[in-house]
Amino acid sequence: MTGLAGGVVATDGETARKRGKAAEVKSDRERFVALAFCRADLLLELDDACTVVFAAGVTPLLGATPEKLKGMSFFDFVGADQRAYARDLLAGGGRNGRMEDVVLDLQSVHGKRIPVVFSGYRMPDFADHYFLALKVEPIKKTHVSAEDLEADERSGLLERDSFARAAVERIQDYDRTGAKGQLTFLRLDNMQELTDTLGVSEKRNLLSTVGNILKSHSLGGMTAGQLDDRNFAYVHGENVDPDVVNMEVEEAARTILGDDAPAAARSSTMEADGAGMTEDQVARALVHTMQQFCTGKAKVPVDKLSDSLDDMMQDTVETVKFIKDTTERCDFDLVFMPICDLRLGRVHHFEALSRFRDQARAKTTFQIITLAEQLGLIVDFDFAVMRQVMDILGHMGKRGSLPAVAVNVSSLSLAQPAFVERLLTVLESRQDMNRRVMFELTESAEAEDLEGLNKVIQEIRGRGFQFCLDDFGAGAASFDYLNALDVDVVKFDGPVVRRACASDRGKDLLASMAKMCSAAGVHTVAEMVEDQDAANKLFYCGIDYGQGWHFGKPNADPFAFADRFVGAE
Repeated sequence: MTGLAGGVVATDGETARKRGKAAEVKSDRERFVALAFCRADLLLELDDACTVVFAAGVTPLLGATPEKLKGMSFFDFVGADQRAYARDLLAGGGRNGRMEDVVLDLQSVHGKRIPVVFSGYRMPDFADHYFLALKVEPIKKTHVSAEDLEADERSGLLERDSFARAAVERIQDYDRTGAKGQLTFLRLDNMQELTDTLGVSEKRNLLSTVGNILKSHSLGGMTAGQLDDRNFAYVHGENVDPDVVNMEVEEAARTILGDDAPAAARSSTMEADGAGMTEDQVARALVHTMQQFCTGKAKVPVDKLSDSLDDMMQDTVETVKFIKDTTERCDFDLVFMPICDLRLGRVHHFEALSRFRDQARAKTTFQIITLAEQLGLIVDFDFAVMRQVMDILGHMGKRGSLPAVAVNVSSLSLAQPAFVERLLTVLESRQDMNRRVMFELTESAEAEDLEGLNKVIQEIRGRGFQFCLDDFGAGAASFDYLNALDVDVVKFDGPVVRRACASDRGKDLLASMAKMCSAAGVHTVAEMVEDQDAANKLFYCGIDYGQGWHFGKPNADPFAFADRFVGAE
């Protein structure tokens, strides 16, 4: 139909079809939005500057209606401690398109913390905008928050265990963005020699500077850790060149120490792939690789984190054979670490520590003992150590009187009837040792039958041997153990002691626990007493005994401390 001015006028039928088409498009759009809300609580479209240009939600998730979110920056809803991390995640996803199930802490306009999991795309066809679907309550059972992570006070880097926990989560999150993360281990070869010659302020300055460099290149500016005195690690994106980081570290060290004391930085990088691996597998692969690097290997043995699982299995097989051979031949030495009366400053008793004679394995004693516990091989090793201690004390008794010696025994061993029977038989035949040997319970957290464990402990105590509960305060169940197990001594876990000494509130809590133990007739030991200041604080908290380098390092000859035995002139 043609109008008077020559234009085309739509028929009623055409108008109806257009209206029907528009309604269909609107219906499809609403249907897609509704389907999206089956998976999400909030839908966001961000421009390339991460400003919200579209928002839709079934609830005011961020404390504001979707309409009010428009024009705001996405990073306004990310906590300051995770803002750099969020930028890295979006940048990673931006390079690769798809992001899947990434966990992040957001905060509402009122400052309320909101853990979410988001998925999405970056779409070139839509001006490179991000399309994100956010859902409250992450898919993961646990989420590592910044408050739960511990950092070294000098370097500012995450401590070893905290780094492992944070790195596992962030490696998997970064992997879900489609980006390729990398894990670099860095070693300062002569760090020990350098720090031995530095004053306290210079040492702190050096470690702080190294820490700041590694953090600045790490994922989110916070995924870097100090593994020990000379080994460090950081998780980063492909855009970071580890050789450049090494040069920055070396240049910073020269600035602080001068050209006459160069610090040589070496690094080894592997692909931090979390694909196809569970969180537990990533954690085990990461810890294994950290151990490999820290034991002296200048290069990690594999190119990908996922390959570490195969390497770990081979290493485990070799370690199991080593444990069995070492136990059978008693191919280990014992050293004695003094535990001193905080009031007198005198040696009250010793702890016997094992040292492997195989130098290649000696640096990993703790890891090997841990593996022996996990694989049930600790039973024979515990028995071998106990027999060795008694034999040594028998020989040393000719030189004079020694304070008692504590021997570690795992709760896993005490759960084995055959071990308990062998142990009690030896104790019956060696009543001469009941004032010279005491037992220190390790791995109490693994005990499933506390009532049965306590019966065994009382059998041992009934023969005159004292019993100590190790790692007290390290877990939430410590007081349950103290209530269930009748012991003579409890030893406060080193990190617990260090945190307690760092604040007045911590000291008050430690003093309360010490008072509770004293009221129950239980003596207390504090680990990691590194200086006189810590010893004084612990004394005023009511702790009875202290153990740490302040009182002496482990020595193969306990008579090296004879001038400090109780009763010595």
